[in-house]
Amino acid sequence: SKIERRKIMEQSPDMHNAEISKRLGKRWKMLKDTEKIPFIREAERLRLKHMADY
Repeated sequence: SKIERRKIMEQSPDMHNAEISKRLGKRWKMLKDTEKIPFIREAERLRLKHMADY
């Protein structure tokens, strides 16, 4: 999400954060479940790391 957000901001620097979030949400919904797996795994890894750190 950070990478995609950065790409959108570079293409449209005047776009509001809310609009960027809407676009990212639409892209996410268009992904197949198999395409989402790496992102879900990374989110889980970060969640566990955060729990261990704090």
